[in-house]
Amino acid sequence: MKCTVSFLAFVLGLTLTVLAAGFALFYTLNQGPRQMWDNLQSDYQQTHSFRSEVRYYLEGYLERYLNPNMELTAGERDRNVLYEIRDGQELLSSNIREGQDLTSRNVVGYNFYLEYRSGKVSLWKDGKELDVYGDGVFRDTWDQWELPGYDNLDTAAFLNYVGDYPVEGTDTAIATPLPGLAPAAESTAAPAETVTPESQAGRSDPWAGCTIRMAVAETPVYYGGTAAYTGSYYNGMYWQADSLRGAHLALSIVGGALLAGIALLVWSLLWRRWLGMAWAAIGRVTGRIWLEFKLLLLLPLLVYLATTLAQLIFARYLSSNWFFFLPLAVWVLVGYANDFVRNRGRLLRQSFCAWAVGCLRGDGLDLPLPKSLQRESFAALIVSLILAAGAALLDLWLLSYMWRYTSFPTLFLPFLLGLLGVVFLVFLVLHWKRQRALAADLGRLSGQIEAVRRGREWTDLPGEESGLRPLALGLRDIDSGLQEAVEARTRSQRMKVELITNVSHDLKTPLTSILSYAELLSQEELPPQARDYVTILNEKALRLKTMVQEVFEVSKAASGELAMHWEDLDLAKLLRQTLADQAEPIAQSGLTFRTELPQDPVPVRADGDRLYRVFQNLIQNALKYALEGSRVYISLTVREKEAVARVQNTSREELPQGVDFTERFVRGDPSRTDGGSGLGLAIAASFTQACGGELEIVTDADLFTAQVRLPLLQAPAAEETAP
Repeated sequence: MKCTVSFLAFVLGLTLTVLAAGFALFYTLNQGPRQMWDNLQSDYQQTHSFRSEVRYYLEGYLERYLNPNMELTAGERDRNVLYEIRDGQELLSSNIREGQDLTSRNVVGYNFYLEYRSGKVSLWKDGKELDVYGDGVFRDTWDQWELPGYDNLDTAAFLNYVGDYPVEGTDTAIATPLPGLAPAAESTAAPAETVTPESQAGRSDPWAGCTIRMAVAETPVYYGGTAAYTGSYYNGMYWQADSLRGAHLALSIVGGALLAGIALLVWSLLWRRWLGMAWAAIGRVTGRIWLEFKLLLLLPLLVYLATTLAQLIFARYLSSNWFFFLPLAVWVLVGYANDFVRNRGRLLRQSFCAWAVGCLRGDGLDLPLPKSLQRESFAALIVSLILAAGAALLDLWLLSYMWRYTSFPTLFLPFLLGLLGVVFLVFLVLHWKRQRALAADLGRLSGQIEAVRRGREWTDLPGEESGLRPLALGLRDIDSGLQEAVEARTRSQRMKVELITNVSHDLKTPLTSILSYAELLSQEELPPQARDYVTILNEKALRLKTMVQEVFEVSKAASGELAMHWEDLDLAKLLRQTLADQAEPIAQSGLTFRTELPQDPVPVRADGDRLYRVFQNLIQNALKYALEGSRVYISLTVREKEAVARVQNTSREELPQGVDFTERFVRGDPSRTDGGSGLGLAIAASFTQACGGELEIVTDADLFTAQVRLPLLQAPAAEETAP
């Protein structure tokens, strides 16, 4: 759960951060530094855009002064601005309503005032006069007012004035007010001469008597129209204020997204352990993708990034489309970086080229032979088709080039190359089909071999036209011969078992009689010497009976006819019981037994009596052949899905090398002529195998180790919970 949450936090955080940073970069490049600085202002009247709008309005008023009959300017159409234009005391144009006086600079709702007089401009904002000119030189910086009155910017330069303006008629001196506005208040001053080109011609400064006053609303409102110059009103000041409000909203959203993205990134980094696990899981998925596919997916991204970088370097401009692809590009790069970090050691190995080379080289020998051949032929076909496609593209390019720049006879060469390519493809496909048929026949032959190994009948042979059919027929003959040999061996084994059974039965009858008569003789009054003879006769008869019984059991176990009683056993408990039953001979042996048995059950499925006999024989073998006064180690461990019991002792005599102690009648001490029969370990090995296990004898100098391995019925609880 934490892996998912940390990864989602990283995804969302990086996306928000990239989008916010990308939007800021896009806005900066497309708006410019002046507009960006404007967006940081709290009052629209402190922006460079507002100062430019004021300059634009003043230009219109000054032009109106020279040409009373021109169309209404932007400043005259904006109802968020009050203005008046005078020539001396004569009012030429105005939108002031009755009761409004711009000279007092206290009109309700207007906090910015401008007055142009004698080529100079004075500004007031919120009742305070502003410093317009500074050191008197105009440098076109962000915080300067581009207005007439600088040492290097007079009114004529401000308007690019080069002479008289063409005037059509001079009858009307005051412009017609906009609809809905009250007519300009009549001036109380003495009538002055109407401004005409002739009257201006005699002046050295055409604007010598011009006085312009303007007031701008503190909070502009929208008046009709949908855009500049459409409709009766111009909303320049409203758009300035509204643009700043929109910029503030955008900055708030971008800033909030940036902070949220950084916070999510910090959160995901605090959970970097689980984030690393998520990236590791993604790396395992991407590690299975061929390198060529990754490069093909990366190519469009690199082209896009190169195009964007070229726009930034050469045009200092970004199109709006990049904004939507930026998060995708970042995520692709992050994914590729994670793939490189997680799989950098096998990127080249996990590729189409490596796969094709491995198939052609014969890698994948763990696959069956038919599948390996099919894989090899398929890889060769795919590689050939790719090379053929590349050659076809080159041939088409050569054809198009020669079609345009060479003579007609030379066009025969591309067509010839194309024809050879088609012939090659046909040959390749036919060869691939033949290889596939060969692989199918090999599959049938492999199935036949497996059937022979399992002793089953197999009828799906290769067809008559296949070159492998004679081999399949020969294998079938071999199978028939093997079946006959197995049947003959089975008959021989059965006869041997029957012989041993009959001989054992025939021996048991006289042995029983001998034991009975020996018992009767022991009850008679006999001389001491005769009584010793009877005792020896009884012991030898009992030993012979034991040997006959052991030979009988070994033969039955070897032939697979040993009767088994399967049950679920606790192997540790069985070992403890066997040791307890052998406590008396152990105590009399003078040996020290060290046991290491688990307290938890070790469940196995076997015949309890047979398995008891196995460990009884192993313990008795240690009692007979261990060095006097030495230690015997008995341990039981659980390893993977099997239980391993060991009986280790130091041999009294030197152990011969290269001897299989589990063979019948083999003794560790060849010089010994009494005691054991040499069948104890053979019986233990046969019974262990009958129980589904394995007995292994390991000797190292004088150290003798008998190891019994049995499959577990189920893993013990202690082992299941072990780390």
